[in-house]
Amino acid sequence: MNHFQIRPATKDDARRLFEWRNDESTRRMSKNKDVVGWDEHVGWLDRRLKMDQPNLFIFELNQESVATFRIDGEDVSYTVAPEHRNRGVAKLMLNEVRSRFGCLRAHVYADNEPSIRVARSAGLDVVIMDS
Repeated sequence: MNHFQIRPATKDDARRLFEWRNDESTRRMSKNKDVVGWDEHVGWLDRRLKMDQPNLFIFELNQESVATFRIDGEDVSYTVAPEHRNRGVAKLMLNEVRSRFGCLRAHVYADNEPSIRVARSAGLDVVIMDS
């Protein structure tokens, strides 16, 4: 049986988040498609972690960090670790995010068909963006 948990991101997640963010497939489906440098990433993470209301989270499956998501109002954005893609992680995570946080919407590029399908299957409204 799969056991999952959601926890706020911490500084200890910096390297993992940096690697996931700069993954080629992740960048291709992100608003900012550039490789992010370490200093820029750490600065971004510090700002996120200092926010009054935590909005950056890590999704763990069987005690292993497998994905991250960020909540901005009713919007959720997320990425799954490359080695855990196509295994149902996103659907499990998004169902739980919708249930716990009330997120209702995901912005997804038109050519990211897997994300469109999984977000819709989790009951999210999908806003299709041009690539």
